[in-house]
Amino acid sequence: MFPMKEKILDESISGLMKEGLRFSIDTVAKKLRISKKTVYKYFSSKEDLARAVYDKYYYDMDIKINELKSNDCYSFDKLIVLYYQSFCMTRPELFNKFSLNKSIRDLAIRKHGIIMEKFSIVIRDNKENVLFIINSVFEKLNGGLLTPELIKMLEILS
Repeated sequence: MFPMKEKILDESISGLMKEGLRFSIDTVAKKLRISKKTVYKYFSSKEDLARAVYDKYYYDMDIKINELKSNDCYSFDKLIVLYYQSFCMTRPELFNKFSLNKSIRDLAIRKHGIIMEKFSIVIRDNKENVLFIINSVFEKLNGGLLTPELIKMLEILS
């Protein structure tokens, strides 16, 4: 992958996670000190960028989970942070904000489902109840934008 393309994807993921609805292609370009034209050189549309963001995000997430797994035991606190981050990437307002089509949302939900299955390995007993509780808590925590305080707490845990 081209280094600039990788930087655009990394900054897009970071912006989406940290800034929520305030995130935009303009923000990415400004932070990377490039033009929007440069962004569109690598991604033909917002949808193309969004698909690449979700593909890279979940590819990297899978690597992190496999690294935890390779230690022969999952670290529950690190795994729950990854699960929460994945949950945040499926928030409906992200898709409304960027007017992304159904296929992008379906992609995010499908990829989150894979993370949920991996998470379920750790909590085999009563996994439906535990996931229901965790999802409810995440929905409550995530009633709006991710606050800088919540992001700092998650970074401390990971």
